[in-house]
Amino acid sequence: MATNVIFIIALKCCSLTKRDVLSKFTYPKSFKGRYSGVFVLVILQFLNGVVHAVIGLSLISAGSGVLIYNIYTFLYGFFNILFGYALWGGKKSGWLGTVTVSLFVIVVDLSAIFDMPLIAGVPKNAALGEILFSLFVMTYLFQPKIIRLFKEAR
Repeated sequence: MATNVIFIIALKCCSLTKRDVLSKFTYPKSFKGRYSGVFVLVILQFLNGVVHAVIGLSLISAGSGVLIYNIYTFLYGFFNILFGYALWGGKKSGWLGTVTVSLFVIVVDLSAIFDMPLIAGVPKNAALGEILFSLFVMTYLFQPKIIRLFKEAR
C-alpha cells in the first residue's frame, strides 16, 4: 500500500506515466552475462573448495586424524571447485552436482551432529558451518529464475 502511494507521488511529481516507468525496467546487474548471484556463488564455491582441498591434503600427508574424514574433506573441496567451474560455465551438470554435494554434506554433517556419524571423524563445529553453507547454496540454487537458467542449459 505504501509503495503504491510513493509510486503515484513519484509519477505525479515527474509527470511520467506508469508505462514510461515500467518500460525502463532493467534486469539485475550481471557479470560477464551471468547473474551477480551466480558470480558470488562461484567465488564462494572456489574459496570453500580450495580451503577444504588444501586442508584435506594437509591432513592426509600429515597422517593425522581419521583417514576417511581427511579423504572426505579433500573430495568435498575438489567437487566444490569442479562444480563451481561448471556453474560458471552455465552448465546443468554444475547445478546438479552442486545440489548433490550440498545434500550429501547436509546428511553426513547432520548425522555427525546427532552422534550417528556416517563418516568417522567429522567435527561437530565444522559440521554446523558446512550445513549452513550448503543451505545457503541450496536456497539460492532453488530460486525459480536460477532453476530456469540452468534448466535451459546443456
